[in-house]
Amino acid sequence: MQTYTREEQCRLWLQSAPSLSWRTREALLTYFGCAESIFEQMGPTVQMMAGDKAYAELQQMKTAGLDALIDRLHRCGAEIIFCGRAGYPALLGEINDPPHALFIRGTPAEDRFSVAIVGSRRDTRYGRSQAFSIARDLAAAGVTVVSGLARGIDTAAHEGALAGGGRTVAVLGNGIDRVYPEENTRLAQTIVEHGGAIISEFALGAEPLAHHFPIRNRIISGVSAALLLIEGNAHSGTMITAGCAAEQGREVFALPGMVDVPGSIAPLRLLRDGANLCTCAQDILDDMRWTQTAVPAKSEPAPASAQDNLTEPQKHIFALLEREEMRFEELAEKTGLTPDQLSGELTMMELDGLIEARAGRAYALKR
Repeated sequence: MQTYTREEQCRLWLQSAPSLSWRTREALLTYFGCAESIFEQMGPTVQMMAGDKAYAELQQMKTAGLDALIDRLHRCGAEIIFCGRAGYPALLGEINDPPHALFIRGTPAEDRFSVAIVGSRRDTRYGRSQAFSIARDLAAAGVTVVSGLARGIDTAAHEGALAGGGRTVAVLGNGIDRVYPEENTRLAQTIVEHGGAIISEFALGAEPLAHHFPIRNRIISGVSAALLLIEGNAHSGTMITAGCAAEQGREVFALPGMVDVPGSIAPLRLLRDGANLCTCAQDILDDMRWTQTAVPAKSEPAPASAQDNLTEPQKHIFALLEREEMRFEELAEKTGLTPDQLSGELTMMELDGLIEARAGRAYALKR
């Protein structure tokens, strides 16, 4: 278990107040010089700068003690990593406004060979399929896939990376102790279990508020060497993320779509303005000059466990696929699982080497 210096404990305390904005936190650190000074000098000046609500949160945590705060962090299976220390994403530390600290569940890594895949929550079947296959192929090549765990393109990107046997990182717009949307709870756990990570700069208990996501987006692009946009409208959060990537000096890629589809507006506009064209994972690997010798070899996924370790829904799926190949919709109908539940079970079975995805959203046992 990680140990923290006194200053790091005070940084954790400062970052754990849900009502304290990152701008105010930075202002406090600039004024007092360090987090320990803020902790020791709690009083009218801190209250005036932080506001009554955030000050009350800080005072309550101070009264409870720093050890209680660390225990709370560990109870939700998380750690906090500080800029400049081992495990902090290397590329994120190079941007103009990196978080001083990140909450993390899972495996920390530098992730220098990494691509963010972002897009619409209201994805099309085309966009979802492309996000999954490109993420899968990037992961199979040893590239870390970064996204935001949202519905739509983000979910497809994470699932694709897992199917490729590689590493994926999810950046949250809320506290590390909760998953949003809730239906991706199983996906988040799978990411952690397979060597990936869930990261956030927001305090434990922080809600997924609308203004958190533009702040979060700079981290998605910041931890990545390149960004791929798949579907989005002209004023979507994906365009904010693409703007962050450009400002940070990242390579920006876009997947073309049909000109009469609303979700194609964002990628087509980026392509018009000079973004790199992406039609497959190899386009990114070539343009980034990530050769076989440049990208570190990925770890092989763990050997498939026996059927004895299947969950009850997975046993039902396995029995159905023993008879014949079956499409996603048929499996959903016969198992009674929701699409999100079924997607999670199928992903786990693919990772365990029991089944394989085929054309037309069909699945079959892997012989």
